[in-house]
Amino acid sequence: MMSYSARILSAYEKKVSLYEILSEKISALLEGLIQDEGLYVHSIYHRVKQRDSLSRKLNKPDASYKKLGDLTDIAGVRVITYFSSDVDRVADIIRREFTVDTEHSIDKGALLDPDRFGYLSLHYVVSLGKSHTKFPQDKQLASLKAEIQIRSILQHAWAEIEHDLGYKSKHAIPIHMRRRFSRLSGLLELADYEFDGLRTNLREYSEEVAAAQGIDIPLDKISLTHVIKHGDLVRMLDNEIRNQTGLELVFEDWFAESLIEKLLFVGISRLSDLEAGLRHRSDVITRFAIEHLKGRTYSRIHRGVSIYYFCTGLLAESGNEARLLEYLETFRLGEPANRKRFARGIIEKYQSAGDPHG
Repeated sequence: MMSYSARILSAYEKKVSLYEILSEKISALLEGLIQDEGLYVHSIYHRVKQRDSLSRKLNKPDASYKKLGDLTDIAGVRVITYFSSDVDRVADIIRREFTVDTEHSIDKGALLDPDRFGYLSLHYVVSLGKSHTKFPQDKQLASLKAEIQIRSILQHAWAEIEHDLGYKSKHAIPIHMRRRFSRLSGLLELADYEFDGLRTNLREYSEEVAAAQGIDIPLDKISLTHVIKHGDLVRMLDNEIRNQTGLELVFEDWFAESLIEKLLFVGISRLSDLEAGLRHRSDVITRFAIEHLKGRTYSRIHRGVSIYYFCTGLLAESGNEARLLEYLETFRLGEPANRKRFARGIIEKYQSAGDPHG
């Protein structure tokens, strides 16, 4: 008579391709659902348990499986979030979109001792709901189950390192090393908590900047990005440069961030100073930018381009070629072999822009 283990392995071989389709389908569904939620995660993996791994599981002394359906982790999907609070957001999506087997779903964090960070994954055993099995080719998947694991990237790092070290039980760790494990787990949990708090604080600060009536606030990525996107003066200058050059004007996050170091280099550290400088030189900045952009081969410029030329213009205005050359070298602007000539040309163009009738 065939053993339960042999029967399960035989059934597995017949259905393994279906489990592969199931894991891939759930992974793709989750990716789309998470994006629709406006949530960004580190990664989504899917896999099907290999035959050797399944065989080892079936032959453990405490194994009590009698049929393939008793195993709920043949198909597996893992979602790794950047932040621990997003674990719950992904869990909400899963509970809403899939049929959850609550009896076999586990919150690993609830099983831990209070003094351990460890392996905090949420494990959901799910099957595809009716809304995801509408097509005839999906009908065979409806009765199959898969396991979805959700964990933060720091929880994932701990689980991987702990697995590599080979110590999952606190009591298996040599007693004189337990305090080190506890310290490390505490540091990781604190880091997870602090990253979550930092994200919340950055969002709150962004809202404060958007609501601020004045502009006398420190220069940083959030405040400068707000000025580039919503500031009347910068928008007016950028649009004028676009209209006169015919180049497409786009916003890109990296360009806005790159302007911060340039502004600090020329001594601008607050938005009030930037506003005053731009307003005082608005005409010369636009003429300088338009002249400098003539004959360029690229087809677009970035929002904040007026600030870019404001920084270069401040240095050109001083006539200090050595300082301008240091600026070009610091930010790797222009060809290295031609930077001295480039610096002189910038000064000449700025002086010409400052005296349009000269």
